[in-house]
Amino acid sequence: MFDGLPNIKLGKSTLIFIMGALAVLLFLRQCNQIKDLKQEINQIEIVADRNYNNLLASQDSINTYILENGELVSEIRSFEFDINSKEIESKELLKRYSKVLSKNKELKKINTLISTSLSIKDSIINSSSQIEQDSNGITVNFSDDKKWDKYNWRAFNGQLRLGLNDSTYSILSSRFDFNQGISLKTAIVEDSGISMLKITTPYSGVTFTNIENINLVNDRLNAKQQKTAGFSIGFGVGYGINLNNNQVISTGPNIGVGLFYSPKWLRF
Repeated sequence: MFDGLPNIKLGKSTLIFIMGALAVLLFLRQCNQIKDLKQEINQIEIVADRNYNNLLASQDSINTYILENGELVSEIRSFEFDINSKEIESKELLKRYSKVLSKNKELKKINTLISTSLSIKDSIINSSSQIEQDSNGITVNFSDDKKWDKYNWRAFNGQLRLGLNDSTYSILSSRFDFNQGISLKTAIVEDSGISMLKITTPYSGVTFTNIENINLVNDRLNAKQQKTAGFSIGFGVGYGINLNNNQVISTGPNIGVGLFYSPKWLRF
């Protein structure tokens, strides 16, 4: 039944060559497995650090201080979420941005979300005034303007009309106009591995009651494309080193069918 098969005899050197080749292939396979494990551990560490940062961000409060130039600075930790997470749609923080997200249904095109609420306390003391009197009563005109720069300013104008009733004055009419210009500069700053949102303004009396920043990352896009390693059976034609039946090693063209193993670093 097996008479038609060729009689293949393997010498000692051939067996050593085959065993050495197998050992090299197994070593390369083990190296690739170790590399894959390191990549998985690195990704786990990234997610763990992100979750810990989000926990600290949820407990953080606004830190406010004044620079040497007089500008007010408020800062707080930033949140970071992976847009591929199935839980992202249920996040309470993201629900607050539903109106913004409805304008862009593709969440992957959004990199960051910023929200802030502020309270302004201002006082007008000893504003310039002008008093006019006629037969019907007294008119008092108020005016006060302050300008920090072309983007931050305050303008106040008012008029109070008083009428004489017997021996006392009563308010007949009043009007007050108050206009403001406030500029805010925002920046996301990385400090010792911590992502902080900073808001500055030269306008005095501004208090930020809430500051929120969410950075959206895409781990799938940021991850490097991984090349796969493995065994394959194929037909090959080439030129290289040959081991013939007489246990003689020579160079030249070769052709054949075999079992191949390609590590990641040899794939392109």
